[in-house]
Amino acid sequence: MKAEIIAIGTEILLGQIVNTNAQYMAEELADLGIDVYFQSVVGDNRDRIKQALQIASERSDLVVCCGGLGPTADDLTKDVIADFTQSKLVIEKQAEEKILELFKGGSDTLITSNKRQANTIEGSHLLKNEVGLAVGFVHKYQDTYYAVLPGPPREMKVMFEQEFKPLIDGLLGEREKLYSKYLKFGNIGESAVEDTLKELIIKQDNVSIAPYAGIGEITIRLSVKANSPEQAETYFEKVAKQIRDLLGDHLYSEENESLEQALAQHKIAGFGVYEVNTNAYLSHRVLSSDAPNENLVISTTKVEKHSITEALAESQFTDFIENNNLKNAIGLFHCQISQASVTPSGRPKKRFFIALCVNNQVSIIERTFIGDMQAVQIRAAKTALFLLLKVL
Repeated sequence: MKAEIIAIGTEILLGQIVNTNAQYMAEELADLGIDVYFQSVVGDNRDRIKQALQIASERSDLVVCCGGLGPTADDLTKDVIADFTQSKLVIEKQAEEKILELFKGGSDTLITSNKRQANTIEGSHLLKNEVGLAVGFVHKYQDTYYAVLPGPPREMKVMFEQEFKPLIDGLLGEREKLYSKYLKFGNIGESAVEDTLKELIIKQDNVSIAPYAGIGEITIRLSVKANSPEQAETYFEKVAKQIRDLLGDHLYSEENESLEQALAQHKIAGFGVYEVNTNAYLSHRVLSSDAPNENLVISTTKVEKHSITEALAESQFTDFIENNNLKNAIGLFHCQISQASVTPSGRPKKRFFIALCVNNQVSIIERTFIGDMQAVQIRAAKTALFLLLKVL
């Protein structure tokens, strides 16, 4: 099945809000085995919404419209779809009762405008709204399904998960679904990953290989259509093994998790973080985990006026460990806060010492990173997390 997502709302076109709904729905539809080939955004204009529906109907089996279900005059989605599909809008009684109860004692105008949110197309599949007022629906017209969901992300996600997803799953019946597997890498750049895997990517067959770059870490997503998770895993394993053979030294996880999330899985006892001449990004990342270490010790020094040598880094790091009775720790030292170094092409170059302590064994690693200060500090912190994970 081919799907298209149409986001409706002038505020999206003006950049006043970010269209996160499309990202969520595209991922969820892919999990259902539905291919999303097109996405579009259209403002609150009757003619342009109708034009978008006409284009979508000619190339997609499922058109998912999101937004424009509110009580105001510019919330036109249901009216335009009813007109486009030559259908009749009717009031859904339970939704109407919910609105009447909420606005009891309000003006007739207020009640009338809000009752629009209870509209659905006659004979369509109703999508209840458990956290808001505007109901959605799925309506079939001339071999194309038209789905309507609310714009507020919280309402949309609950309706999608509880109402829309089970309905579409049942309508489509037995079919192949899209499955994904994630391989996560650190301490390597995007270009190096792509160069190493270029032959595999060129020759990819039923399993697609897609690298995604972030500062300091790389994700490779493997995707395949299969009849079951077990069948998908058999397809994945051959390709994953080839990638492990090529990039195994940089692999830190086979789950879709960040470096700091992977580190949190270790539940390290007696653990601390020490930073000098940084913006404390490493400490922030360790603390940002969903399950941060309860006894984590954090210490940061904003500015060390003197250039930091390896001996000074080791001395300060060891003192931090001993003063706090730690067995494990990670440290990050920006060596020269006042002197800028550049590459031959003029790009800024920064030296760091990364300090590791695992089971009272201390090691100091020197690294140089190229780029602006913010990117360099993120990359240095991510590299430190990766190196600690590899030691662990």
